Amino acid sequence: MNVVTSYLVAVCSLLLGTNPDFHSSRTAAQQPGEQLLIEALDLELSGLCYDVAFYQDGILFLKPGEEIVYQSPLDSTDTAYDQALFNNKDISCSPAALSFSGDYSRGYYTRAVVGDEQQYMEKIFEMTIAGDEVTGTSQASFTNDPSRNLHPAVSTDGSIMVFSSDRLPTSGGLDLFVTRLTDEGWSSPQNLGAAINSNGHEWFPFLDKLNNLWFSSTGHSGYGGFDIYFCPFNGADWGSPRNLGLTINGPNNEMGFSIHPRKQMALFSRSQPADSKGIALKITLREEASARDISMIMQKMADPVTQTPAAVQAKPESKPEPAAKPEAMDRQGTDEVVFRVQIISSLYENSFPTVLIEGSSFNTYEYFYMGSFRITVGKFESLEEANAFRLKCLNSGFKQAFVAAFRGGKRETDTSVFK
Repeated sequence: MNVVTSYLVAVCSLLLGTNPDFHSSRTAAQQPGEQLLIEALDLELSGLCYDVAFYQDGILFLKPGEEIVYQSPLDSTDTAYDQALFNNKDISCSPAALSFSGDYSRGYYTRAVVGDEQQYMEKIFEMTIAGDEVTGTSQASFTNDPSRNLHPAVSTDGSIMVFSSDRLPTSGGLDLFVTRLTDEGWSSPQNLGAAINSNGHEWFPFLDKLNNLWFSSTGHSGYGGFDIYFCPFNGADWGSPRNLGLTINGPNNEMGFSIHPRKQMALFSRSQPADSKGIALKITLREEASARDISMIMQKMADPVTQTPAAVQAKPESKPEPAAKPEAMDRQGTDEVVFRVQIISSLYENSFPTVLIEGSSFNTYEYFYMGSFRITVGKFESLEEANAFRLKCLNSGFKQAFVAAFRGGKRETDTSVFK
């Protein structure tokens, strides 16, 4: 079989640490999404990412141990399938971070480039497509800045793009921004605002054929890890996010949601932060479903979020003096206490190699603590210096910034070091 039944979905959920009855048919019948059939694709997903995406009549995925996007037939998913996405160019990015115009003549993807100080930063690239080949690529004009720009989602007509970025103004993590295509090119990106963005991460946006927005987030009220949310489009902008509920979301990470533009089916993936494997899930309509529009069914089962995100604080891109120099402090003895400013947590390693603080770029230092990676900035000998830099972090939108102490590279929990 090319797909596994809903029963196997429950078994996979058990292996990934969820309740084995979480997605059973009995539970599904009690949920608004009872008209949906959720099946696990027969794809072995491990390594860099677990997400999948539609491309014409196929499904895109990353082979285990490789960084190249391959495509498998929609009705016969198989990781052993060896057809690359394009004949003349290897694309290396998360499949769910690929986006295409409705006629598949234009594509958009994320690629890391070497920036200042030999640091890798994600940027969005555009490509022109003719059949099975790429005829030209270029970096999107609005990404020529020191910020991270990734996970592009373009509308069917190619006029709107939503993407993730840590550019200013920010709510503290990776926020969603929108840019629109004009006669002069892509417009200056605008933050989607505090109702949609949170102090966590907003990742993998997707625009359906009506430009409704679907995305994953760690910052809104949810069921654990990344949850998938829906925002209705009113012709100009998007309404408040709604959680897709327990039919889709659970205690692990649900990401990379998309709906096929011509077929009544959707895709997303589920993974656990510390696990090395994930499962790709396909959503279709049950034969007995009364409604025949999968998008409308999923919208009706979505619940409003109950947690108000932190407000977005727009700050001018000033050029403050850099923080204490980590290079010099790294030579300190292992018994000496140093202070760092912790700004945010992430489920994924190396999510924030650099951050912008009042317009300047700073390297980060992360450590693993209680199930997630904690991201810190700066390294200071005195508590006074650390507190002064904490204020700059607060002013840059990192509303949970606090000073943490470290001894020998490990978090120091003895409160006496702060006296």
